Amino acid sequence: MKTYIAILICLLLLITGMMAQERKMEPWDAKAEVKYKKRLAEVKEEIWGWKQAGFKNRTVPAEYAKESAVVLAKHTELTTPDKDRELHRSFRALVAINDKAALEEYSEFTFKQYETLSSWYPLEPFDKMTKVIYMGARIFKKDGGTREIYSDEAVVTEVNRRSHKTRKLAIPDLQIGDLIEYFVREEKFINHNTAYTEEIFVLGEEEPVLEYSVHVSAWEEVFALEYRSMNGAPNFKQKIADHMLQLDMLVKNVPPQPVSLWMNPFRQIPMLRVHLRVGVRREKLGRRKEGTIYSNPNALKTRDEAVAGIVGMRNATSSSTLPFLGEVWDNVKRFKKENKNVTDEELTHYIYYLIRYMGLYRVNPQDAIVVDQRRNWAGLSEINFLRYVNYMLVKNDIDADFVLATPRYGPAQNEVFEADDFRVMLKTVGKKPVYMSAEGIFSNTDYIPAEFEGQKAPLVNGGPKEDGIKGNVEIPYSDASKNRQVENMKISFAKDDLQQLKIDRTSSASGHFKRPLQQKLLLYEDYYDAERQALGIKQSFMEEFADSKRNRSLADEYRNAFDKARKDVKESFLDEVKEQFDISPESLDGYKVLKMGLRHNVPEIAYNTNFTMNGYIKKAGSNYIIDAGRLIGPQMSIKPSQRERKADIYMSFARSFEYNIEFQIPEGYTLEGADKLARNVDNECGSFVVTTKQAEGKLTVNVKKIYKNSFAPAAKWPQLLEMVDAAEAFQQQKILLKKA
Repeated sequence: MKTYIAILICLLLLITGMMAQERKMEPWDAKAEVKYKKRLAEVKEEIWGWKQAGFKNRTVPAEYAKESAVVLAKHTELTTPDKDRELHRSFRALVAINDKAALEEYSEFTFKQYETLSSWYPLEPFDKMTKVIYMGARIFKKDGGTREIYSDEAVVTEVNRRSHKTRKLAIPDLQIGDLIEYFVREEKFINHNTAYTEEIFVLGEEEPVLEYSVHVSAWEEVFALEYRSMNGAPNFKQKIADHMLQLDMLVKNVPPQPVSLWMNPFRQIPMLRVHLRVGVRREKLGRRKEGTIYSNPNALKTRDEAVAGIVGMRNATSSSTLPFLGEVWDNVKRFKKENKNVTDEELTHYIYYLIRYMGLYRVNPQDAIVVDQRRNWAGLSEINFLRYVNYMLVKNDIDADFVLATPRYGPAQNEVFEADDFRVMLKTVGKKPVYMSAEGIFSNTDYIPAEFEGQKAPLVNGGPKEDGIKGNVEIPYSDASKNRQVENMKISFAKDDLQQLKIDRTSSASGHFKRPLQQKLLLYEDYYDAERQALGIKQSFMEEFADSKRNRSLADEYRNAFDKARKDVKESFLDEVKEQFDISPESLDGYKVLKMGLRHNVPEIAYNTNFTMNGYIKKAGSNYIIDAGRLIGPQMSIKPSQRERKADIYMSFARSFEYNIEFQIPEGYTLEGADKLARNVDNECGSFVVTTKQAEGKLTVNVKKIYKNSFAPAAKWPQLLEMVDAAEAFQQQKILLKKA
């Protein structure tokens, strides 16, 4: 667990990252480019000189002839070429291009030529705070010809202070049936005594791999190596020779996996995780001794390291380590005085939201003025926030435990590799526990992040009396009805142009769908004031500034910033409409947030938009054809290669979608074809049900799509496929607006 003394809001870093501006050519650019070209020549000679046998192969096995692409060979090296803590990561692959999709994928590569490794340092190519990337490719044509292209020929697509140059390397004249062989080399320095690099070697991807080899080499006087093989992956062959720690692996005939479609690589695909660490003279709590190779560390020992981190931080928490504690206590005492019969559950909610407010909502005079959508991404250190909440619960005689969970898309607890594989929640003790997490500025009590659902997790006592694990808990799953998106649309036709739709839309989202919409659509001015009043804090920071001679001008600056943010938020609503309908509206005539969903007792965000949309209606003589199915937005399409499946299905969470669409039929017309919209697919895994009703000049269409579980065994794949196919087929459905 990473330890810090106080909770900090990293708004300055946030602003720095988001406001990076384009710059003019720096004086060292020309010199750096000369050095880059020289080093590139050395790198390509080294990598093309590797002797792995798989790179001599030019034949795709018959069993993979219909695959989009086939990786004939790939090799990865992680090496430290000298004792100066320089690190080289090299990757080389040879790929057969079998169809148009693969041709598009491999026809260009985007990469950052230079990238600073610290937000505190300006970028200087080839210094010890910069990562440099080299790339090259060569094409083997069907007629026997070859062509080579390298990263110094790539087109610059972006120039800024943080990444210096983002380049795009186009691969000209690549055709179906060709082979492309390419490499990527990253060179950087490890700069801190506690630093390490983590590598993951995954033995499974969308394309079949005929041969995959890995080599790791590090100076024994400086580094330690450790690794874990997971999900049945082989162990490395290891040795120490010529003052180098070495790991090697070779696997052949790795079958393709539907990695991009509902898979959980950390739980399903063989992989190896490697740490290359700067060693220390003695071992303690996750540190490693130089000159040593550690293989498959004991998972229980790793868990105990994580537990010890929590216990140590909990025991170190005191009034001297918690910021704004006096204000927190004053508000808690006032709340208890005003609510004589307050329950432990009510007090828990109040303490949580109060500390969230103090850390993320309130403003100090010295703070940078950030009141637009950037603020919506602010967050706090997970462990620091929760230990603060726990401290206040303990002081108010409320028992709680720290929940030590591994996320669903991380390693299982019996295959953890480091203490940071664990994440933390807080849970009160009792028949109706309150779960608390640190998901950012809109985090609620009684909310469990999707990544923790269904995990079995140790409980660490939150009170000062006991150390270590006191038991385990199985974190509950959320039901599909709790993670819900609802669209209510009233659709009419423009009087002067029946090919234009006028849409009055009210949308809502709850559960795991809520946070992204809050980040996109909410304004700080609104949620700050709502939370301040809910917590009973009488004076706003604007009023405090206005009452202060020193800070009075700040109040005017904030008013101007609030006005600008309110004007600019229209673009966010436009983007939201475009994302839902996959097309930009012709005009956005109204937008308004109805509910912000800031607390557990307001479980949804709701908002209204009014807009005009083109592109859904085609004229056919005196009639009009309406793409009614497209009004529910883009639907998933399963590729032919994905229709047969042997892997279990891991989805983010159970979820439901509902669309209530009301068409106002224009005078002088009738609607035909509504009966063809109806669908009724309902099974153990999901459902897609469409019903229609036509009366009094209106057509009402109700669409419900439900993914009933977040996990399904591979044997149930046909049921999910049936539901997904039904939704895709509905999207193609049309109705006819016929002249009466």
